[in-house]
Formats: sequence, structure tokens, C-alpha cells
Amino acid sequence: MRTDGHVRNLASNRRFRHLLAVRLTSQAADGMFQASLALSVFFNPALGEASDPFRYAAAVAILLGPYSLLGPYVGTVLDRFSRRNLIGGANLGRAALMIVICLTLPGGFNWSWVLCAMTVLAANRFVLAGLAAAHPQVVPAKDLVTANSLASTLGALAYGLGLATTGIAKLMDSGVSYSMLALAAGCGYLASACIVGMSFRRGDLGPEEDEDAPTGLWRGIAQTSSGMWEGFKHLGRRKGPALVMAVQGLHRFLYGIVFIISIALFMGFFWDIESDPTRKTTIAWLLVLAVLGNVGVLAAAIATPRATRVWGPKNWIVALMALCAVVAGTLSGVLLPVMFAVAVLLVNIASQGLKITVDTSIQRGVEDAYRGRVFSVNDTVYNVGYLAGLFAAAFVVPENGYAPATLVGVALAYGLICVGYAYLARDEAPYDAQTWSPATTEARPSTSP
Repeated sequence: MRTDGHVRNLASNRRFRHLLAVRLTSQAADGMFQASLALSVFFNPALGEASDPFRYAAAVAILLGPYSLLGPYVGTVLDRFSRRNLIGGANLGRAALMIVICLTLPGGFNWSWVLCAMTVLAANRFVLAGLAAAHPQVVPAKDLVTANSLASTLGALAYGLGLATTGIAKLMDSGVSYSMLALAAGCGYLASACIVGMSFRRGDLGPEEDEDAPTGLWRGIAQTSSGMWEGFKHLGRRKGPALVMAVQGLHRFLYGIVFIISIALFMGFFWDIESDPTRKTTIAWLLVLAVLGNVGVLAAAIATPRATRVWGPKNWIVALMALCAVVAGTLSGVLLPVMFAVAVLLVNIASQGLKITVDTSIQRGVEDAYRGRVFSVNDTVYNVGYLAGLFAAAFVVPENGYAPATLVGVALAYGLICVGYAYLARDEAPYDAQTWSPATTEARPSTSP
């Protein structure tokens, strides 16, 4: 299908342009803030020397834990209150919290800025989900697919630009402090809040009157929790999606281990204190890894649709896990920065390719009445698996990150996942690449009385 006509329609849609401006300013600010936060945690002398894998894991867990746990409940809030007010209020609140972070960050470790950073990252769930939920309110149905693709792609580019701007500012010895970088991000959040406040009225972005749930907020949260359990039980009758979700949870666990090894290596084993006392080379390499990770995500988005049509989704999953096994095994024997750069590219292709296949499996292989709840279960498995991997690595990875034996173990684990999944899913592919899954066929008669 040609999309140039849809793009022209969106370009002439004033309301979509305003909503896109809200997204771009917010996500650029996200990139700047998260980059400045990472640099301040790992490279700020006021916080002490960062050379402990447990510190890396704890930093990620503390900051991303609330973000991960909020996921299933965001929709409950977005369907009960003005999305325009939630988006604007979240970004306005984040702009205010930047001031607190700027004032407390230079003093070293302080729970004030840690809690503020957790709140800022958690609020990002409401902003991005609210923007996605608002698209049908500003875009005709025929342009929705193009609008979603365009917004997510440009938003990712804005986020990457924010990351790169912060990283380059530190590499060039611009004299800009971590606090000033965070304050610059606060200006982006403030601009985003102003745009949404001036461009839309209270009810313009939904929810519509007939969308409002008759139950209260707390009852809605309780229903969300019980719904996740119902979704989990439903997976017992949908072996294809259940197996591929389990593969993704195990992959995220191993991904967390490799993440900690990578950070520890660049902060320790790969760091030459005599030639690089200010860690400029370390920052440059981490910036390269971040860029290559985004390139891998883009490559997976391009390759996965064709690969699943040609090979089938089950074989694609097996190939991706085999790729991870080969990458981890190679790294265990060749611990060089350039090898880790290549590994980040390949592993992110595998990770995003797996995620796309899992999402499609749920969309095609799970009945519509349970689909939202199963997605909530998947979101929880995805994040909990990653956090578990971070802390597992913290107990076995040395301070300098030199852990070839651990990488061998990761490679063997990926190999077991390949063999185990290929055997267990021999009659239960994630979905049929050519037609709708049996679950969808079975669901059709149930819609009639």
C-alpha cells in the first residue's frame, strides 16, 4: 500500500501537527534527561567511583522499576481523565522536578533527586500512552496506521537527538554541568506542556463521554490486577503465544546479564586510566553503543515482516536465539570494544525482532476479549525478566566486568532456549504467517448470541 497520500493528509492536519510537536519536544527532553542522568550516575565524581556491578543494576532497577510496574495500570487512568490534562500535567510536573534535580544533584548521592528521577521516568508512561491513545481523536481512521508509524519513528529520532546532544556536549568539554543538562531537558518538558495546553481543549484528546468507565479509579485498578490473572490463565489455552512469551522473558533475563557485563567492561576492563583519566573514550564508546542499539531496532523492524513470511515466525524465533548464542559465545573468546559494538547491533536486532513477533502472536493468537489482559501480562514478564537479569549479573560479574565464563553460560542458555523452543513449539507456531491463527477462527462464532 502506498503511504504518500496518507503522509500528505497528515502534513495538512493541523491537530496532528500539534500533537506531533508535543511528542517531539517531550521525547527530545527524555533523551537529554536520561543521558544526563546516566552520565551523572556513572561519571559524576560527586557520587564516587562507579565500579560496582551491583550499583549499575540498582541504578537501573530504582529508576525503571516504577516505570515498569505502572505499565498495566496506565490505561485505567487514561480512560477516566482528560488525556490532554494528563499529558500537559505530567510534563509540567516533570519540568518542575528538574529544578529539584538541578539543585540536589551536585551534592552527591541524595534520595531527593533519586525519587524525582523515578517520578520523571514513571510519568513518561502516561505521556507516551496518552499520545498514542489520542491519535484517533485527531486523525481519520484511514490515516491511523501511517500516523502511528510516523509519530513513533520521528519520536525515536527526537529521543536519539536528545541523547546525542547530551553525549556530545560532555565529550567536547563544553563546560555544561549535569545539572544544566537536566535543566535543558526541563525546558523541553515545559515547551511540550505549553503546546498541548494551547493547542487543545480539555476534551479534545479524549476519552469520549461513552468511553468513560462507570466504575471508580480504584475499582478499575483492582479490575486490572484481576484481569492480568485471567489473561495469564487464558495463556494456558494458547500454547503458541505462551511459549514465545516465555522465550522473550528468558531472553530479557539473559539480556540484562549481558548489559551489566558490557557496562562493567567499559567502566573497568576496557578503561585505560593513564591515557584516558577523564573517561572520554568510555563515554564515546557508550554513545556508539546507544546509537548502534537504535540502528538494530530499526533493522529488525525492516527485516522481521519479510523474515516471518519467508521462514515462518517459529523459525525466525529460533534463528534469532541462535544468533544471540553465537554472539555471546564469540564475545567470551574475544573481549574487545569493537566486538561489543557489533554485538549490540546484532543482539538488538534479535531483541526487537523477537518483540515484534511476540506482539503479533498475541494480536493473532489470542481472543480479542483477552488480548489487552495478555498484553499486560507480557509487559510485566518483559520488564521483570530484565530486572532479574540485572541483579543476577550483579552477584556473579566482577567489578572490572571480565567474565568470559559468564558469557559462555549465557551462550549455552541461548542454545538451550533454541532447542527447547524448537521442540516444544514444533506443532504450535506463534501464529500462521499467511492466515489468521486458529484462535481467531475459533473466536468468530463466539461473537454471535
